[in-house]
Amino acid sequence: MEIAPQYAAKLFFSNPAFIQIYFEAIANALDAESTDIHIHIATDGKISPQFLNISISDNGEGFTDERFARFKKLVEPQDEFHKGLGRLVFLNYFSKVEVDSVYGEFGRAFTFDNSFDGKSKVSPSVQGQNSGSTLRFNHFFKERLKSYDDLKPGALKGAIIEHFLPRFYELKKLGASFRITLELETKDSNEKKDFFPDTQTITTDDIPEFQVVAFKDEAIDTYSEIRISYFIRSGMGERTCLTAACIDGRTISLPLLNGNSIPLNYSAMFLFESDLFAGNSDSARQRLVLSDTISETTLYRVLRREISKILSQEIPEVEKKNAETRENFESRYPHLSGYFDEHTVGIIDKDDAIETAQRSFFKDQKQILESDALDDATFEKSLEVSSRTLTEYILYRELIIKRLRSISKEDCETVVHNLIVPQRQRYGEDTMLNEIYNNNAWLLDDKFMTFRTILSETKMNEVVSAITKEEKNEGGDGRPDISMIFSADPHQEEMVDVVIVELKRKTDSVKENTYASTQLLQRARNLVDHCPKIQRAWYFAVIEIDDKLDQFLQDDEWTPLYSKGRVYYRERKLTRADGFVVPVPICLLSFDSVIDDAAARNHTFLEILKNDLKKATEAKTKDAQNTETTENDETEHDHFHTD
Repeated sequence: MEIAPQYAAKLFFSNPAFIQIYFEAIANALDAESTDIHIHIATDGKISPQFLNISISDNGEGFTDERFARFKKLVEPQDEFHKGLGRLVFLNYFSKVEVDSVYGEFGRAFTFDNSFDGKSKVSPSVQGQNSGSTLRFNHFFKERLKSYDDLKPGALKGAIIEHFLPRFYELKKLGASFRITLELETKDSNEKKDFFPDTQTITTDDIPEFQVVAFKDEAIDTYSEIRISYFIRSGMGERTCLTAACIDGRTISLPLLNGNSIPLNYSAMFLFESDLFAGNSDSARQRLVLSDTISETTLYRVLRREISKILSQEIPEVEKKNAETRENFESRYPHLSGYFDEHTVGIIDKDDAIETAQRSFFKDQKQILESDALDDATFEKSLEVSSRTLTEYILYRELIIKRLRSISKEDCETVVHNLIVPQRQRYGEDTMLNEIYNNNAWLLDDKFMTFRTILSETKMNEVVSAITKEEKNEGGDGRPDISMIFSADPHQEEMVDVVIVELKRKTDSVKENTYASTQLLQRARNLVDHCPKIQRAWYFAVIEIDDKLDQFLQDDEWTPLYSKGRVYYRERKLTRADGFVVPVPICLLSFDSVIDDAAARNHTFLEILKNDLKKATEAKTKDAQNTETTENDETEHDHFHTD
């Protein structure tokens, strides 16, 4: 089929990168056995150039009749290294490419554009003229370039080496010499973009020496081998990461390593070559196209595993850093243990690792919640997921405790109040699970987690006014900082229990602290009389208990309780007018006792959960290893019989 250039260019190269122009021209020159390629770029230096001309010359065999016949038609590629489409990319940026070529005793000239009809002008070459071709790219018709890197010799050198690394390395191993010269001529320079006249060369000296290992993995293919050519070097200024499949003598990048996967001042390259990849790229050579029998996810997982082995062996710093990171994960995110990728490639990316582990955890949660029935395996899984969810909640409690530790005397009661129960909000049974992270009464006693009703601001104002009706207001709005959490809605028929938490600003005033210990009983009396549905009440006052107040409470026959701080307790019973007796135990707690006692309980819970999750993770890992070993043994047995 003759070329319809304009249509074909859009069909096969809908949005190619500008750099592909160089790639395709160099590939053609190398196919023509060129050993010297010269690229000359002339421009006005603007990102939206008024003029931009490129000429690419080589000393290859030129456009022979055979090569020109292939050029002018869309035909089957001559071998697995050719797509037969590369020249179409030229017309995505330049409306005209002038070609002059010498082959043997003849010269050939033609213009490749959208009206190309497959004809050329052939004439005798000048005597003594060497074979070779020159392509002149004229009439750049895009509005602008994407980047100055499309024209800078330094940037182009690195990109060209990476793209043709397999081919260049083969030439180096064969002892063949080659030179590619990149020359930029610009009318204006741009210091901010490091854009100025420059010349760079590429020779075999720029191509590194690779080490080679090979492996097979049945998860990908039973028989085909994958060879890894890798290069790792340390040195000032190094920071190159390349992981790519070798296809048709070129590289196609694979997303296996990110820029932070190796330590600073290291350069690493990993090239993967296999019969599985031969010819398997899209028409633009930008993407690996696998057969239906190979899973991309599985392939990437296996390749990452092999890269990880090499990096751990070649760069001990990687394994050391990862060990520290894993230890940090186990400490800070125990609910995600077992979800972190065991085959990490390079230095662990913390944010990515946590996000990936969290997604896997959510997936398991969703699977359990959507199960219609629980078989033994699902039931066991549900227990593990529940433990992880509880661990996540316990970790949240650690943050609340940490915040409380930072409270100072200058902080008002409201700061502490909002950490225990947010003010001016009402929660009920219908929102209990959603709001459990707002009810932090567990700081006083874990049994209060089950209490579910917090009064609205309007109701709280009414109640507080009732329980402080005989008291004189002194400054501010006169309202004590009180929160209440009920076991059920106190406005319904059933009897309820209530926890009252009163917060006192940290103070060294003996008078104020002593008075606080005597006014609580009267407030409890007023509350019991105001809310006839209360059957039991716990009254907690969080105050500053210094040595003087401590002595006063002992003299007043308050009972000290075991605590990491100072806690005093007194059992009280209040009788209403109807004769109903309401137990009202009253506790006075120092700030440090609330924090330290809650921290101790929370730490115990967390250690138990972490230990159970660690055992579960180790058991799963062991089962997976045993399964893998069994499968490998069966495979070897099958291969023996097959042979």
